[in-house]
Amino acid sequence: MNYGVGVPEDTYSPAFLAGACPIVGSYGAHDRANQGTTAKLSRVLDDLGIDHDIKEYPGAGHGFLNDHETAGDRSPWTISVVMGAFAGASRYHQPSAQDARRRTTAFLTRHLAP
Repeated sequence: MNYGVGVPEDTYSPAFLAGACPIVGSYGAHDRANQGTTAKLSRVLDDLGIDHDIKEYPGAGHGFLNDHETAGDRSPWTISVVMGAFAGASRYHQPSAQDARRRTTAFLTRHLAP
């Protein structure tokens, strides 16, 4: 899980998350669209006893995992302007991305390995 934008308010409630599977999440601290998500989600998962690895990267913003150019998008400028106004600057942040990928792979291996 890397995004929490546009979800209903009760998405981070104990009632909604009760019985959820283990969750791994990575967020950029400079992503205005996800301010507070890390703390809110971690607190509820802790209270419910659901295994999780949720981390916020202080040097990263929105799209910090995206290390490639747009894939055939005909209007990347428009999308960048709209998303930039909403979420803040969106750009790849290598140290955060590498750690998030490492954590995600380790978490999934631990929970999905036979």
